[in-house]
Order: sequence, then C-alpha cells, then structure tokens
Amino acid sequence: MENSKSSTPARSEKAVHQVEYVNLQEFGYEKSGNVKGDPEIYTSYLNRILNGDLVDEKFSGLNEDEKPEKREKLKKLEARLAETVRHNEEINTQIKEKQDKIDVRREELLDIHEKYEKDPEAMKRETFSPFKFGINLFILLMLTGYLFFFYVSAAYKALYTDFEGIAERLAAGMGTGSIMPKPAELAEALQYNYLLFLVPFVFYAFGWAFHVILDMKHRHKFVFLGALISITFVVDFLIALLIHNNLEYAKELMGLATRSWAANPAFYMILFLGFIVYILWSILLDSLFREWAKRRIIFNLKKIIKHLRNDIKDLQNKLVPENPIRFDIGNLREDIATVILGNLKSYIDQFTTGWISYLSPQNLKEVKTKCLNIKKEFEEKHAIKSGTVKVIKRRIV
Repeated sequence: MENSKSSTPARSEKAVHQVEYVNLQEFGYEKSGNVKGDPEIYTSYLNRILNGDLVDEKFSGLNEDEKPEKREKLKKLEARLAETVRHNEEINTQIKEKQDKIDVRREELLDIHEKYEKDPEAMKRETFSPFKFGINLFILLMLTGYLFFFYVSAAYKALYTDFEGIAERLAAGMGTGSIMPKPAELAEALQYNYLLFLVPFVFYAFGWAFHVILDMKHRHKFVFLGALISITFVVDFLIALLIHNNLEYAKELMGLATRSWAANPAFYMILFLGFIVYILWSILLDSLFREWAKRRIIFNLKKIIKHLRNDIKDLQNKLVPENPIRFDIGNLREDIATVILGNLKSYIDQFTTGWISYLSPQNLKEVKTKCLNIKKEFEEKHAIKSGTVKVIKRRIV
C-alpha cells in the first residue's frame, strides 16, 4: 500500500493533506514505467518506504481487548445517527409543508397584483385608501360627538320638562329654546338622572347592529335591516313627539295657541336631526370597517408569510448536525478495521516486484539487475529482516 501526500496552501498558510491508499506492487510498476526503472529513483523510493513516507505507521491499531468496547460505542453512535436522521426528516417535512404554504400565499399576492394591473378600477375599489379612511374617521368622530349631545338633550327635554323655564322664555320673547343642550342643561340632566348619558349609546348600538346585519350572509338580512331602521325611526319619532307635546302643553298653560305635530316644522327638525344623522353615522361606520378590511387582506397575507418564515427558522434551529456523528462513526470503523498486514521487508519486496516487472524486456535486463543489487545492498545496510512489523491503515467500506 502506498500513502501519497499532497498539500495545498491556503490563505492562512496551513497545509491541508490528502491521503490516497494504493497497492505497493502496482505503485512500483507505475513509478518504474514513469522513469524507465531509473536505479537512483528506485533508491529514493526505498528510502521513502524506510522512513514511513509510503507506509503510514503513526497509528498502531487496536488490540483485540479494545475492539469490543469500540464496537459497542460504534453501535450507540449508529443508533444515535439513525435517530438523528429520523428527527431531521420530520423537521424537514414540516419545513417543506410551511414552505409550500408560503408559496401559496405568495401566489395569492401575485394574483392580486396581476388583477390590479389588468383592472385599475378594481384596485381603487378593493385596495385600502388612507385618505378615504381618514375622511370617514374624522366625520364619524364629529357625528359621534354630535349624536351624544343631541340625544342627551333630546332625552332630557322629552322626559324632564321645565315648564316654568319655558314660560319665562316665552314671556321674554325668547321662544322655547334650542333642541341642542347648553353646558348648564347637561349639568341639570346629570342631576336629574345620570342614566341620560347612556341614551346615546343605545343609538350607537343601533348603528353597530346596522354594520353587523350588513355583514351577515343570511338571505333575509335586508328584512332585518329594514326592521332595525324602522325601530330606530319609531324611537326617534316618539322622542320628537314627546318634546313637541311638552312644548305645546307649556304654551297651552300660558293661553297661547298650539298646533299639531304634523303642522309643526320644529317636530320634523327634531326627528330628522336625530334619525338622518344616525343613518349617516351607521353608513360611515360600516364604510370605515370595510375600508380597513381592504387593508387587512394584503396585510394578513404578508403577516402569515412572515409568521411561517419565523416558524421555518425555528425548525431549522432544531435540526441536529449529522456530519460530526458520521465522522466519529467513520473514525471508529477505521480504528476497528486497522490490521497488521506485514513487515518492512514485505513492503520492499512488494514495491520491488512491481518495479522490476516493468523491466522484464530484454533491453532493460541490465537496469533490472542493477535495481536488484541495490535492493540487496539496501537491506543489508539497514539490517532489514523478516519480522520487523509495520502497520497499514485500511478503511473497510
């Protein structure tokens, strides 16, 4: 066997050795052919064999008592490797599943972008508009404040009428007062009944129900929507009617002429300042949510992709390296398979057999004889006899 070494310089100026194992006889024949059996080159190869250049003698092998322990360790490592491979296969399967899900979501995003490129109008209808959302939100907030004060005042005037105050304003020629509350009236309403401040939230609930019904998939949802609007209208109508009746009753007590609600423009103003604004508020609320939902479509897809990528990173961190285990197994197998193949004289004989095989032709007979004499002198000089044991490493595959 021949141990041929070569080194490749790296940037760190470290030599990286590669070892190739060959048959000494074949190696001798090849090298003899390269130099036509040159005796000087033959001598240099004999010196290399003697120095351990061609035969690896750094590893002395294992004795028979050590091998069972190594075999047991090898079995454990092989079992560990099999378990690691199964574990990594399961992890890789999960990674592939999540990667497939990412591909699906990316296809959905791509389909959305392609659709908008083909139909710009669809992009306007279906994509989130920060400007439209901002306008809707601003108006909705203003109407929310308006409805709060309006219904607190309306409920107060409908349920708690100050007839003396109305009479004083009428006597002073100031009319019956505004439907919208003044700061003092809000304080008075709280003194009478703090639950009046919850009245606006009843109408906010009606507005929220308006949005919920529009989102329903029920085939009768428009029937429900019509019923909701009708109920709200009736409540507003009753509030306006109570306010009208209270004011007209105060006029009647003072001997002033009264008129029916149907002929009183103030009644319709009270009714529609509440009901119409409530309808607008409900529509704006629904529009706001729908506009926000447009943003959520692409946002959610990107969020899902990000979440899946994080899952893949976590799974990749759970992968167990297999190469270190395989390396240890390879070393153990090599250690167990190391055997004593012969002695130094046997190596020289093997190499020489290959060397002189090339010198068989008659015209190389003189070179052959010279090489055989060199071998004999070399063995005598270095006292090489049978029984001088050297070791060769052989890997069993």
